[in-house]
Amino acid sequence: MSKAIVLQHVAHEGPGRLDPILRDFGIPVEVRHLYKGDEVPADLDGVRLLIVMGGPMGVADVGNEKYPFLAKEIALLQRCIAQDRPTLGICLGAQLIAAAAGAKVYPNVKAGAKPEDPPTPAPEIGWLPVTFPGTTEPMVMGMTDGAMMFHWHYDTFDLPKLTPPANAPPPPAPPPPSGNALLSSTKSCKNQAFRFKNRLFGFQYHFELTLSDIEKILSAGNEDVMKVLGPHGATQIRQESGRHYPRYARLGEKIVGNFVQFLKVY
Repeated sequence: MSKAIVLQHVAHEGPGRLDPILRDFGIPVEVRHLYKGDEVPADLDGVRLLIVMGGPMGVADVGNEKYPFLAKEIALLQRCIAQDRPTLGICLGAQLIAAAAGAKVYPNVKAGAKPEDPPTPAPEIGWLPVTFPGTTEPMVMGMTDGAMMFHWHYDTFDLPKLTPPANAPPPPAPPPPSGNALLSSTKSCKNQAFRFKNRLFGFQYHFELTLSDIEKILSAGNEDVMKVLGPHGATQIRQESGRHYPRYARLGEKIVGNFVQFLKVY
């Protein structure tokens, strides 16, 4: 039976609400715990959709012997791209999709600096509002600008683009669509979410977390919270979770429902 395969990189960033929602649609879910030694699928036989979760490692760690699964994921995602296979990447997962498509992944920095000034890192951790310039896209139907989403990343990416085959004739004018769409942005990070081709989607922020998941991430990432938000950062995030979580949960369920129903994978 075909199923959803979830690739999980660390114990504290699991599929969250994705699992029960997919099961409600009749889609069996199998979680591969890569950090425990589970294998990245060697092929796409029986994979109805692929979901790639987050983690503290990055595309720059591809080739690092600590994370042997990253190179295998890139190779698998390249096959997904070639087949336009339903794929969802969250946080690190979005960066891996971008990298597999040949797009650049790099540290997010503050915009507007003078050319002679060194770049200033602009990590995003905690609750931040997002905008949806791609609201006509089915994946983000029902979303509204200013929605608070949960962020935990240092890097960003360029939007992946379709690469014409070698020796292909020049396209007619006007050129065909680029094969991508920007779905979501924040003030300090433009490329937050994207569609590539028809059925691959990347989200830099998390929309799948339960309150328990947020606590797990806070516990595992205390050093990041201290570095970015200061000594009271964890308290701030917990207080904001109390305010934002109910609506966040509804919007997250909507995104997952859009994904499944738009792609008709159930």
